[in-house]
Order: sequence, then C-alpha cells, then structure tokens
Amino acid sequence: MGDTNTIYTTENLDKLYLEYYSRTNLSVPNIPRREIAFSYWKGLPPQDRHRYFESDNQLNEFVRKVPRSAVFASAAYYLDPMAKEFSKKGLKKFDLIFDIDGDAIEGDYFEMISEMCKHGKSLIDDFLVEDFGIPLDDLRIEFSGKKGLHVTVLSEEHKQLSQEARSQLFYYIEGSQVDKAVLFPERKGYVVAMPNAKGWRKYARKTIMSLLAQTEGKTQEEVKEIVVSWGLPKIRAKKISDLLTRPKIRQAVLEGRLSALTGKGEKTLSDLMKTVTKQHNLGLGGCLDRKPTVDKHRIFRVPNSLHPKSGFPCLEISYDDLSNPTAIFDKIKEAVGTDLVTIVLSESVVVETDRIHRFEVGEHTLPRYLAIASLSKICYK
Repeated sequence: MGDTNTIYTTENLDKLYLEYYSRTNLSVPNIPRREIAFSYWKGLPPQDRHRYFESDNQLNEFVRKVPRSAVFASAAYYLDPMAKEFSKKGLKKFDLIFDIDGDAIEGDYFEMISEMCKHGKSLIDDFLVEDFGIPLDDLRIEFSGKKGLHVTVLSEEHKQLSQEARSQLFYYIEGSQVDKAVLFPERKGYVVAMPNAKGWRKYARKTIMSLLAQTEGKTQEEVKEIVVSWGLPKIRAKKISDLLTRPKIRQAVLEGRLSALTGKGEKTLSDLMKTVTKQHNLGLGGCLDRKPTVDKHRIFRVPNSLHPKSGFPCLEISYDDLSNPTAIFDKIKEAVGTDLVTIVLSESVVVETDRIHRFEVGEHTLPRYLAIASLSKICYK
C-alpha cells in the first residue's frame, strides 16, 4: 500500500512506480547470464544497459530504490553481460521468440487485444505445435503491457538455432516464401487441396473452404464482388464467379479438386496462391515482427515490469487466456492493485481495458491500476 494521504500527479508519478515495484517481484530465468537494462524516469528508450545481477532478489532490491519506468532482459545468454561491446560479451545462445505486433491490427484497444490473442493462438496451434512439433508445455506466452504478444520457445535445442535457421522458421510462418506447388500440389493431372493436408497446404484448403462458405447461395454478381475483394483480378474473378455458382463445380472444389476452378490456367492458380498468402497477411502473417526472432542482442520487457506508455505491466499469461482476453485485464488488476488512489489529472484521459474509462481534468479517486494508467498516459503520450 502507498501513502493514503498522498495525492499523485505526473510530477510525483515516480512514487507510484516505486510503490508498485515494492509490492511485486521480478523474475528473470538464468539472470546471471542475462544483460539487464532500464529506462529511468521519463526516459525512453532504455538509457541504462549492460547491467549484471546475480539473483532475482538483487534485481528487486535495485528497482525498489530509484524510480525506473521500465525493466528489460536480454534474449541472449552471455559469459559477460556487463561488457559494453556485444562482440566482447561472449554470446552462448539466445531465446527463440516470436513477436506479434498489435499496431498492425485495426479497432479499439480491446478488439486489438482480442485479435492479437487470436493470432497468438494460430501461431501456437497451427505452426509451433502442429507444424514444428513443439509441445505446448515448452512455450511461454507474455503480454507486453501495451500492444505486443511474445511467444518464447523454452527448449535448449531451439536456443542454439542460427540466425539463418530462425529466419527460415519466420518466413515459413509468415508465408513469404511459399510457392503454388506447395499450396496446391498436382496428383494425376489434377490440382488438389487435400482434406487431410498439413502445414501450408492445410491453410490453403482452409482459405478455399472459407471462399466457398462466403459465396454459398450468392448470385454470380455477388460472388464476383467477393472474389474481387479477396484480391483476384476482375477478369479472373468473373470467370471464377461463374464457376462458383455451379453446384457440380462447388462440389468438386469441396472434394479438393481445384482443377475445376483452375483448369489449365497457370494464372488462375497463381492468383489463388496470392489470395491465400494475402488472407494470411491480413491476419497472423501481417502482425509478425521478424527482428525479435532473429536479433541475437534483442532485449524484452521483464514480466511484471511496467510499460510506461500504458501503465500496465508486462505479464506472463496462459494458453487459455488467448481464448478469453478479458482474463488479461483481470491479471493486470490483480498485479497492479485495486486499492483506491487519489490523483489529479492536468488533462482529460481515456484509459482502455476491456472497457473504456474516461476521466476529465481534476481530482479523481481510482483503483490503483487505473490511477497509474491515467497518469502514465499523460506523462508518456
């Protein structure tokens, strides 16, 4: 608890941060081998890097003494985390991390978080677990505190992967290097979208099935508009719309015989391939950030540390939370606190959680998590 007589503003928001760090515990796996970094009060990005700590206890004692707005740890494990030059740190290995960036998602904050969670579940279910064979128990999921979702592969073998190998994994998930022979293989002269397909063939079939579902019962002109909206050229959209209004053709496609649509036309097949990858890029593929996966010297927010632009903590979340984004905000409230804090706002503020909170200029007595978020929005806008 803080001082119940204190009224907080942006001028003494650092005290609220100190109170927060005094009541939480930061934990960094294998911390003696990690570089630890900090943003000091009202400073962005991290100004203080190359720190070394022997234990979590030592780190927690440190952050409870001087106001620090954010705490980071390296993805890498070093022989000498304190060396100022990366070439002298003695890199041993680094975590394999996939980063979903919510900035690419439209909608209000809760819609963005919900969509980000959906993409996170797709990343885990469709790619990491099913295609790469990584056990769910071998994954750690973290909410960045603002607009990011990080999925870390915990196994030792993946920490040893080269940057080139990591790039190939990323490109596979992103779908940037898939060709039509992979998506739509030929079998006895027929292009097929196999019902029991795996990997990108499964995704291609799912996309085609989605097209069938959207065009079910539509007129030829309505089908044409849908096909064009999916990114196919108008000249081929007209041809495909004609075919998709024929019951026998639809049944053939449903059974996986895409040659009913493509015939011998390579251009149509190429367009279907582009449509599959385009639809992927509107979802998971368009939200993945490559740099965190391949950058061996990347630093990430430490779980339970605050993200100063939102005032929310970075949090480890469960796989089940991805299907229930409201749970993330429940964990934010639990981590920061719901005890009442009095603040004075110098300007109106909107804080978005699983609902929208609007606060006008003046004095407010709010749950601690909303008080910190409100002042942080002004301080770090």
